[in-house]
Amino acid sequence: MNQSQALLKIENFMHVVSSKMYDWKSFKTEHQQILEMARSVYDSNYEYSPLIQAYFDLMPQNIDFDHYLIFENKRAFRAFQKQLREQHKDYIEVLQTKTNRNRQSLFKYFESLLEQHRKLLLVRVDLSYQYERSPTIRQFDEDIKKLINRIQNKDKIFKDQVGYAYRLEQGGKSKGYHCHLLVIYNGSARCRDSYLGQSIGELWQEQITKGDGLFFNCNQQEHKQRYWQLNKLGLGLIERKDTFAVCNAFDVISYLAQPEKDNQYLRARLKGMREFSKGQRLQCLEEYRSQKIKDIHH
Repeated sequence: MNQSQALLKIENFMHVVSSKMYDWKSFKTEHQQILEMARSVYDSNYEYSPLIQAYFDLMPQNIDFDHYLIFENKRAFRAFQKQLREQHKDYIEVLQTKTNRNRQSLFKYFESLLEQHRKLLLVRVDLSYQYERSPTIRQFDEDIKKLINRIQNKDKIFKDQVGYAYRLEQGGKSKGYHCHLLVIYNGSARCRDSYLGQSIGELWQEQITKGDGLFFNCNQQEHKQRYWQLNKLGLGLIERKDTFAVCNAFDVISYLAQPEKDNQYLRARLKGMREFSKGQRLQCLEEYRSQKIKDIHH
């Protein structure tokens, strides 16, 4: 079992434990049934979500099971369960607040790019790993940093990129750690969005992850065709004057910051690690507008 799956199993167990129907006398035995697996993935340098951290806090090296309060009576255990539920609820609410803030920031970012460029080329690629080669969160972080460095350097396939955004997630059995990536190009300088999506995916698969990665090119023609038939296509070339396509583009980029995806958060992270990030504007809108005025007068 890889790290991602182990953490999900621990969290699912603690979800069951927090249920009001849970038999409190079973906790010690059931906690220890997954102890070996938990020890294999525990790292004191990570920050964990509350339910997982609660499990690790009760590992034998951290506590004496025979004298721990929750085993003394049912009332004490019920208080422990209530604490678990409240901590998890508060954690999810904080994540949703952050995600809403990220969404608004992303919209403003995209609006600023639209104001600076008559045409934008939107390319989205979903990046993940082969199940049997799923990495640790540390390796995932390193791989993402390598990719973002390539994007920021604007070399080769990233030439003429004017913006980007990404969200890191942790899904179920088939996906594990994965990344939703959006790269935005100057649409007056670049075309062939399907080719660019394929090239980004191959970069991830072959060079960044050394063959361990998988990808899905959202700009491939078959995928875009389905959205076109539904009048929801918001990828590929987006012209500022085409308000319908622009609205669809906002729907596409909003996927990177959806509060409803509250089960896709990272269960472990390195200190300071960000689940969501985007590029920085090269110049603020006020500076851009000022320059446009100067150009007109000259």
